[in-house]
Amino acid sequence: MKMKKLKILALLSLTVSVLVSCFPKASQVIRSLPVESKEQILSQYSSEEIAEGKVLYTNHCGTCHDLKEPESRTAEQWNRIVKRMIPRAKLNDRDGQLVRAYVIVNAKSS
Repeated sequence: MKMKKLKILALLSLTVSVLVSCFPKASQVIRSLPVESKEQILSQYSSEEIAEGKVLYTNHCGTCHDLKEPESRTAEQWNRIVKRMIPRAKLNDRDGQLVRAYVIVNAKSS
């Protein structure tokens, strides 16, 4: 009886460990990004990088759900969304920053 409980407990622990490892965590870089204005983003990223962000947004974010127009959210809203979704989309920090730059540059005014 005791051995059966130990096996169940071990199996449960293993299952929880596997599930926890399946949920990606945002990198420190993505989590620490402040909310920046359109002007701040434009001073940091070239038009080519913004265009690359659009391609990444379309190709990665659109695979799981319908894409929202960047104008549908404010920069603050996009910042929260991107921080949560970039790890789920399995984008690296640079690509995540480019997606974030694209949506913030095209976000609606607050």
